[in-house]
Amino acid sequence: MAFRPYAPATKIAVVWMALQGISLAEICWLLSLSVSWQSFSRWLHLFEETCCVVKDPDKYKARGRPSTLTNDKCEFIVELVQSEPSLFLAKIREQLCDSSGTLLCVETVHQNLVQRLSITLKKPKTQNTRKSLLRKYTFVQQMEFFPADFLVFTGNSFCDNDLLQLYARSSRGMPAAWFVINQNPLRLSLLAAISMDGLVALTTTAKTFNGRKFEHFLEYDLLPRMNRYPDYNSVLVCDNATVHQGKRVRDLCKAAGVWLLFLPPYCPELNPIKLGFAAIKQNLQASQVLNNAINPEWEIRKVTGELLTAEFSYKVFQHAGYCVPPSPN
Repeated sequence: MAFRPYAPATKIAVVWMALQGISLAEICWLLSLSVSWQSFSRWLHLFEETCCVVKDPDKYKARGRPSTLTNDKCEFIVELVQSEPSLFLAKIREQLCDSSGTLLCVETVHQNLVQRLSITLKKPKTQNTRKSLLRKYTFVQQMEFFPADFLVFTGNSFCDNDLLQLYARSSRGMPAAWFVINQNPLRLSLLAAISMDGLVALTTTAKTFNGRKFEHFLEYDLLPRMNRYPDYNSVLVCDNATVHQGKRVRDLCKAAGVWLLFLPPYCPELNPIKLGFAAIKQNLQASQVLNNAINPEWEIRKVTGELLTAEFSYKVFQHAGYCVPPSPN
C-alpha cells in the first residue's frame, strides 16, 4: 500500500473519537475519509507512549551518528576562516586539532565548510590597505551636485598584442593547451576619455604614457572636444596618479575653462572607463584579432569606437553611481 500523508488535525480527531469508544468504521464515515487499520493502530500506540499523536520533529531531526564537530568547534572554524580567508584546508585541520584535539581528514573539513557552514572557496577581490573609505564617500557626496552629462572620465590601460584566452575546450579527461605565438608580444598602451555621449578621445602608443604625453593628449585631443564649465562635458575626472597632477595639467584645464577633479586613491570602481577597458580587452581576447593584425593600433581604435557608445556609457555611469537621467537619450 502506498504511503498516504494525513494532516495533524486529522490524526488528533481520529484518536480523540477512538478514546470516546467510536469504532474505526464509524470514524471513517463521520470524517468522510479512509484510514487503514495499520495507521489507526500506530496513532493509538504513539498516543499511549507519548500522550501525543504527532511526533516531535526535533526528536527526529538529527538522524544517524552524531557529528564530530560540535557547535563550538564550528564557531572556531568560522572565526579562523574570517581572520585568515586564504588558509589552506590542511592548516585549518591542524589548528582545529591543536585547539580541540579533534583530528579530521582534509576531505571532511572541506565537506563541513561547504555543506554545514556554507563557506566556499572563491577568487578574492583585490583591495589596497591604503584605500580610504572616508575620502571615497566624500568624493561620492561631492559628485551628487554634478549632472552626469557634465562629466568626462579619462584613464589609461594596456593590452598585449596576443591576448591569450584563459579557458579552452577539449575531450573529457584530456588536457587543453595553448601555444605561445610570440614570446615577447608587443604591449600597446591606451589613453581614452568617455562621457555620456560615448568615446570622446583616444590615443594609443607602444610606449608607456608619462606626464608629458598625458599633457599632449589633453591639449590636442581631449580639451578641444570639451566645453567651459558649466556645460555638458565640462568637468574632467582623472585617476589620482602622479602623471595627472602636474602643474601644466591644471593650467591647461584652467585655460580651457574645464573643472578638474581627481578620484580618491585606489577607487577604480568610481571610474566608468575601467569597465570600458575591460569590455575592450574581452572583445579582443575573444576575437584574437591582434594575432595577425597588420596594424594593431588601428584594430584597437576600431573596437574601442564600436564598444564605447552612448548606450554603453549610460550603463557604466549608472553602475558607478553617478546622477544619470531616468532613461538614456
